[in-house]
Amino acid sequence: MQVAANNPLAINSDQIDEKIILKEKKIALATLENENKPDDIKEKIVLGKINKFKQENSLLDQAFIKNPDKRFRNYLPEIQF
Repeated sequence: MQVAANNPLAINSDQIDEKIILKEKKIALATLENENKPDDIKEKIVLGKINKFKQENSLLDQAFIKNPDKRFRNYLPEIQF
């Protein structure tokens, strides 16, 4: 149910293809291009956006659909088969 609802790209964030991460980084940088902010601040913003992207697109780090306050990885031990 979690996979169908959120369509993750990978099981964990380390498995997301680096090409996809670079593409998202370019998109994030492009959105900040016209912002009048120092480069170090822009880098922090981009890093935050990349971390959020990884979290939303890796199954174990996604918010659990039945309880969004909980990460899916934290819910797994509670599952009884």
